[in-house]
Amino acid sequence: MANDSSIPIDALVSFTADLVRIPSVLGNEGPVAQRVRQEMRALEFDSIETDEAGSVVGVIRGAADGPTIVLDAHMDTVDIHPREAWTHDPFGGEVVDGRLYGRGSSDMKGALAAIVHGVGALDRSRLTGTVIASASVGEELVEGAALRQVMNRTGADYVVIGEASELNVVRAGRGRAELVVTTKGRPSHASTPDHGVNAVHKMRAVIEQIESLPMPEHVFVGPGVMCLTDIISVPHPAHSVVPSGCRATYERRLLPGETSEQLIDELRAAAARAGADDTDFRLASTDYTSYAGTRWDQPKWFAPWELPEEHELVQGALAALRGIGLEPEQSSYQFCTNGAYSAGEAGVPTIGFGPSTADLAHVVDEYIEIDQLTQAAAGYRAIVAGMLAT
Repeated sequence: MANDSSIPIDALVSFTADLVRIPSVLGNEGPVAQRVRQEMRALEFDSIETDEAGSVVGVIRGAADGPTIVLDAHMDTVDIHPREAWTHDPFGGEVVDGRLYGRGSSDMKGALAAIVHGVGALDRSRLTGTVIASASVGEELVEGAALRQVMNRTGADYVVIGEASELNVVRAGRGRAELVVTTKGRPSHASTPDHGVNAVHKMRAVIEQIESLPMPEHVFVGPGVMCLTDIISVPHPAHSVVPSGCRATYERRLLPGETSEQLIDELRAAAARAGADDTDFRLASTDYTSYAGTRWDQPKWFAPWELPEEHELVQGALAALRGIGLEPEQSSYQFCTNGAYSAGEAGVPTIGFGPSTADLAHVVDEYIEIDQLTQAAAGYRAIVAGMLAT
């Protein structure tokens, strides 16, 4: 069993570099999952399974029964385009001037490695409860779906999301919704447009009203965000015909307390002001199959969440991190995470804690600071030891 007094830095960095060197763009996580299982075996996890979605679930069992805490990090990454813009090999795992470079180093193979080594270094004789290290799939497209599978298998009394937080304790997060807006027209020949009703013109009026909507504010998380991401005529291309339909897609970043019913009612009111009462609003759907064959077909509503400042998980994590010399602040995730399921949907007390910063996610020459990586591993160990202390 790993020694509880220290986490070997060289082994942690080497494991992180190995993960970065294995491409795992969304849908291709299998080889990384194999490497994670290998590392868990070397660290003598009590059990290691790969679930039906392809996530790796490593278990550390304490000396006595008690709560279950799940620490989650996803294995999938976005792609590396444009490849020619990278000055470091995106799959090289190079360490230069205290930084480890490569796709996924910050989002979020570094956090995954830190979780695996952090909980692998726990002294089981001092734990009352069970620790789950979840290396999940598909987060870049279907936030929370794979974590749902893990939690259904293991249960969870507490969850720690390992997304980048600059070593601060996150107790709230934005959610995400993708909405499809469809306006209806009447086709006619393009040489006589006055004989028809152009659905694109109707969409323009609807968009003007949507763009003028004031965004809600949350005292801790900040403002909501609405972003138009695409627009297309129906049919497309509309050769010599006035479009009978127009479809636009909006992405909305959600705040704690918001519901899909409230959001769609607000959009319908905007369409009515535009004189387009027949505009249709619906949530887009995800249809995605993981590398292991699990298919998710679900609305693209990923719930926002918030945990009160006084909650025992927040206060316990803050105390544990201060106990190892860190100075964490409380913050919120401005992006969507797997916490959309654990906290937003399942209502399980959830915090975020991770190395690096969100500004380094999905960028060219992505990297993670080695100091942040090692401190995160110690932080995960400290949080678990504090929450599950005998």
